[in-house]
Amino acid sequence: MEASLLPFQALPFIFLLFHTSLVSPQATDTDTTLFSCSAKSSSPCKTYVVYRTQSPEYLEPGDISDLFSVSRLSIIEANDLSSEEGAFLPDQLLLVPISCGCTRNRSFANTTYQIKEGDTFYLVSVYNFENLTDYHLVVDLNPTLNATDLKPGQEAIIPLYCKCPTNTQMDRGINFLITYVWQAGDQISKLSEMMNSSTDAIGAENNYRNFGAAVSHPILIPVSEMPHLPPPLYNTISSVHRKPSNRTIIVALSTVGAVLTLVLCSLLVFAYRKYQHKEAVILETIDFLRFKKPCNDRPASPMTKGDKLLAGVSQFIDKMVMFETRDILEATMNLDEGCRMGRSVYRAALKGQVFAVKQAKGDVKEELKILRIVSHANLIKLVGISTDADGDFFLVFEFAENGSLDKWLHSKCSSSNSVSFLSWSQRMNIALDVANGLQYMHEHTRPSIVHGDIRTSNILLNAHFKAKISKFSMARHSPAGTTLTSDVFAFGVVLLELISGKRAMGTREGAEIGMLWKEIRMVLGDANKREERMRKWIDPNLEGFYPMDDAISLAEVARACTAENSSERPTMAEIVFSLSVIARSCTDSFQKVWLRNSEENIEITNSVFAR
Repeated sequence: MEASLLPFQALPFIFLLFHTSLVSPQATDTDTTLFSCSAKSSSPCKTYVVYRTQSPEYLEPGDISDLFSVSRLSIIEANDLSSEEGAFLPDQLLLVPISCGCTRNRSFANTTYQIKEGDTFYLVSVYNFENLTDYHLVVDLNPTLNATDLKPGQEAIIPLYCKCPTNTQMDRGINFLITYVWQAGDQISKLSEMMNSSTDAIGAENNYRNFGAAVSHPILIPVSEMPHLPPPLYNTISSVHRKPSNRTIIVALSTVGAVLTLVLCSLLVFAYRKYQHKEAVILETIDFLRFKKPCNDRPASPMTKGDKLLAGVSQFIDKMVMFETRDILEATMNLDEGCRMGRSVYRAALKGQVFAVKQAKGDVKEELKILRIVSHANLIKLVGISTDADGDFFLVFEFAENGSLDKWLHSKCSSSNSVSFLSWSQRMNIALDVANGLQYMHEHTRPSIVHGDIRTSNILLNAHFKAKISKFSMARHSPAGTTLTSDVFAFGVVLLELISGKRAMGTREGAEIGMLWKEIRMVLGDANKREERMRKWIDPNLEGFYPMDDAISLAEVARACTAENSSERPTMAEIVFSLSVIARSCTDSFQKVWLRNSEENIEITNSVFAR
């Protein structure tokens, strides 16, 4: 009888196990969906993260603004600071503005970080960004970087946790969801009071999680209006000095005056000798891609902000350097043809650095407005500006050493033995770079920005072949309700040019005008002949050194981007995800292809080693 009762006695334990199996996944989902997003979210949106000042690198507003790729002015305004000068004490709370967007049902604000000596993705995530991001997400979002061998100067995309309020929340008066990293010793009651929120609202927004187990993890603080954090304390120790006596002042001034006189005399003698020597020396020139002759290397004198700015433009300029027009003209030899890089773009050496200077006429306020807002590793950076008495502008951009993408794809001398040859892995990285830049414009700015002129001639390559989108003269904010699919179509055409090496439109065999977005439908149309047709269609300069599966996958993405029905085109977030998957498998696939192709030359290789 006891044996017969055993199954019934075990029922509570079976039910408990079954109930635990149901609850556990829910707990996991609660953690992972904390920063989820959907169509009901008001994405993209402007929101904030709470950052703690830390010694020694991030104690000044300028350093913190550079870390998050935002303007100093925005941090000053968000925290009611009187000035950007001075250093804070460690562990002071600051609100940092970010642009939050939705990427594959997760909310992130992407910012760009330049790798320094000794950096790892883990240290950058935990130390620099104070757990406002996650190490694994950073690795996944940067498939082209070797996480175990980061090089100084490389640029990584850092996804910051954030979230936009839903339409329902906004109807209830919740305008911001502020990201805050929970600290040991935090109390929900004190935090809600400091952030001008409520304990119930914070608990509900975070799924009533156990905050005691949330140390060093980001949470969300729902607020109706911007909170006023405690005023940050400044480090005033360095400014406290004992008042010197008059005798001390006289002695100090006399000493400084004598030293300055000696230095000045030495500089005059040095300058005179250098001038005499310079006349007898033939200066060597550097061949920069397609430039005929070098441009003047005279240093420029930066001006103070606001000097010589036309009315209505100064509001769009924050961290840019102001250059004198005469310095621009001298650096470009009065806009000489030898310095011309494009129709109105010139190479110029200013302050010992090489820049690209664009001569802009007419109203540039809209372009400046866009360039002031955007900050991304895959968008060309506006460094400075100059304007003359006639109202003409010179926009000074970072210099892309390898020129525009079209020159590499469509050069007449293009071949595998030519300098202007792009390998398959380089093409994949360029595609992913451009996609990341467009996703940032579409989904991490508010309102979204449409570039309006994506083409290979407007994609520049730096010394490491990192792609940067340029020419923002046609870029505009996208009004609510409008689509961003024109950029998606144009990006699909760029993909097709990367794969085929052909121009988007051009004369094909038999004097027929061909269009790549129509050709690819013919190539991929018949599944049985797809691989054969792809081999004939792919850029012959690649000479078979590409993984066919990845090439077909990339062509499929391009075909989807160039769908005739704009509603059928994917979003840039979906494109970035697809390209990341292809890029991740590209290395292994390419190595297999290389080994297979190299087997044919194994005897030749051995004979070389024998010699």
